[in-house]
Amino acid sequence: MDKPFNFDEILCRKGTGAVKWDALDRQEGQDDVIPLWVADMDFPSPPDLVEALKNRAAHPVYGYTGASSAFYESLLSWYHQQYHLTLESNDLLIGPGTVPSLGIAIRALSAPGDGVLIFTPVYHPFFDMIRQNNRQVVEAPMDLNGRGRYGFRRETAEQALAAARERGLSVPLALFCSPHNPGGSVWEKAELEMLLDFAAERGITVISDEIHGDFVYPPKSFTSLAALGAYADRAVVISGANKSFNLGGLHVSHFVVRDENLKQSLKAGLKALAFHQGDIFSMIAAETAYRGGASWLAALKIYIRRNIEEAVRYLNAEVPGIRAYEPEGTYLIWADATELIARLGLEDDVEFTGGLEREGRVKLTPGSAFGSRGKGFVRINTACPRPQLLEGLRRIKDWQGRKKR
Repeated sequence: MDKPFNFDEILCRKGTGAVKWDALDRQEGQDDVIPLWVADMDFPSPPDLVEALKNRAAHPVYGYTGASSAFYESLLSWYHQQYHLTLESNDLLIGPGTVPSLGIAIRALSAPGDGVLIFTPVYHPFFDMIRQNNRQVVEAPMDLNGRGRYGFRRETAEQALAAARERGLSVPLALFCSPHNPGGSVWEKAELEMLLDFAAERGITVISDEIHGDFVYPPKSFTSLAALGAYADRAVVISGANKSFNLGGLHVSHFVVRDENLKQSLKAGLKALAFHQGDIFSMIAAETAYRGGASWLAALKIYIRRNIEEAVRYLNAEVPGIRAYEPEGTYLIWADATELIARLGLEDDVEFTGGLEREGRVKLTPGSAFGSRGKGFVRINTACPRPQLLEGLRRIKDWQGRKKR
């Protein structure tokens, strides 16, 4: 019988260049800050993946290396087994990391000065990639229901496009997050069809960031935009092994694109950056993960879901003024701290999270990072050993208790 995975083990990442751990407040005589912010995991990657990297590193030549047929086969098998989606190798393009690939797609499928539609609050690099590539952000705010789930409405998107036209903007492109980061909504097929119907009517191409697609919890199931074949000329998927197998420092992603015109545009965008393949270690890590990582990921999701359940229960019971919700997907909790921020006399979520880091010694992501619709919220990363998570939550409780006295 295989040895069970020990997700309770706490590994020291300090001093390794890890953004999550090394970009924290340091104060002599104070406890180290517990980082519950950057969306990577504090778990070791699957043992077989680590061994594959060691084996390749043992060969002392690291020359130019293309993607093998085994890489494509492992990725196609993953989509078939995990999402019940049959793809062909020709439907896939290799890209750099997910965010750089978003930038490539923006440049390839829109023109400087164009508007790009996003549904907010949303993953903050969406804003960065749009603006840094000389495009204009067009926001369609989403609605939050009483159960912590976001939804987008056609009427709101139409209003956003109307406002863009008044600014003289053409809007040929939308960026979409599926599952939703930061809120954790897992979109139903009917919701995706509504989005793509809307896009098709207005000549908009939808770029779907599906990097969290493997983190979906029953009874929900994940539907990739690539599964909606009738809309192939309006949909491009960007994903990768980064979130699922904790490979954020290994930069490779993939596009799923089933329309030839879109494919040629993206190929031209990749060529313009002289990007041909991922590096040796990224490709080996992704291939190994997709080929043999399913059991590790299944065990990890059970562990993380319990983390989420315990964290939500603790916050709602022990930290007055915070309302936390269990996400349908991702390993991130989106919590409304508006009442607590007001009670403590703080200006906003940025001041709240800054004080919590300096004084409470735990770091969260302020909701304002995800756009104005995130103001008053915080995002909490639960993908860490449970003792570490519980200590971070205890510190939140203790800090707010000291502050309000």
